[in-house]
Amino acid sequence: MTLYMEYPSKAYNVKIVREPGKDPLTGIYYEKEEQSFIIEAPNLLAAYLKSQKADTIVFRGQLRRTYIDGKEYFDERY
Repeated sequence: MTLYMEYPSKAYNVKIVREPGKDPLTGIYYEKEEQSFIIEAPNLLAAYLKSQKADTIVFRGQLRRTYIDGKEYFDERY
């Protein structure tokens, strides 16, 4: 008995970027930082959600950008 359905997956190249900026509470300046992943997922949204859980970059008020296969991804749910 199968407990879950398997969906066809694709490998997505995901890059998460923290834009440079100050921490609004402490004023500490953070440089630009990037992290890249290859994530296997059935669609873009699933790849985005997995990447948000996998990244280890610290964000304290800085702009976070996510690029999937070279294009900036915007979560349409928000």
